[in-house]
Amino acid sequence: MKKHPIPSLFILMLLAFPCALMAQDYNYHPTLSDTFNASLGYMRSSNSFTFSTDAIGNPGEDIDFNDTLDVSNHSNFFNGQLRWKFGSEKKWSLWGQYFSNKATGRAELDKDIEWNDLTFQKGTYAEAGVKLAVTRVFIGRSFFKNEQNDFGVGVGIHNLDLSAYIEGEVKLNDQTTGVRREEVGASQILPNIGGWYNYSPAKHWLLHGRVDWISANIGKYDGGLWNASAGVGYQAWRHVGFDLSWQYFDLHVDVDKGDWTGSTKMTYSGPVVSVNFGW
Repeated sequence: MKKHPIPSLFILMLLAFPCALMAQDYNYHPTLSDTFNASLGYMRSSNSFTFSTDAIGNPGEDIDFNDTLDVSNHSNFFNGQLRWKFGSEKKWSLWGQYFSNKATGRAELDKDIEWNDLTFQKGTYAEAGVKLAVTRVFIGRSFFKNEQNDFGVGVGIHNLDLSAYIEGEVKLNDQTTGVRREEVGASQILPNIGGWYNYSPAKHWLLHGRVDWISANIGKYDGGLWNASAGVGYQAWRHVGFDLSWQYFDLHVDVDKGDWTGSTKMTYSGPVVSVNFGW
């Protein structure tokens, strides 16, 4: 049965919403003291996609999907996160995050495109698309924590599920063989390390930042990832607040698995507006 992480997280937030009606006093932003924090964010992202597929015995040419195939360089998508703090002083944290994105485009080719041992012909129209889904699980410990500050580091895993396709007229020995769709994809769990810092300068305000990093050679995957965010939150009610942050996600990886031998470079960056729940 197919799972839907975003709707499930949203339902959990709705169940927690009645808690917002309970009046409780606090001196600093309650994100620092609450046991559970959940957020559902809307991201307006600037994108960059570059892929290559190696021909037999030869490295493939990097194809910029934005410029060459007119794949959209902007996306709108949801980003869901959940954090559970536990332990006698709530210094341990378990985090979960999920987001996914799909971008497509169509363009007239101004040159022949070599893609997975196929040649898509110059002067014809080709459609292309990119998909990425990221699921992150992370466990960390706070090393400097009080009612105003929370600094910690930890380890986790990113599950990356990505794919790309080109569909168009294929040329073989200067003759067309008709329209073909060729797709490549990969899915892999990769470890990461990360750190965060939250600071509340006043009762309703929170400044926060987070960085995650991967650099690994696992099986037939070799590459790295940076995932960073920084922002400011405002607590409108005791259990409900709003947040504006800037997110940056950069992935570069070489793949030699199944139907795809090649590489990709993918970048997402932009503002995120979130509704936050804490209890």
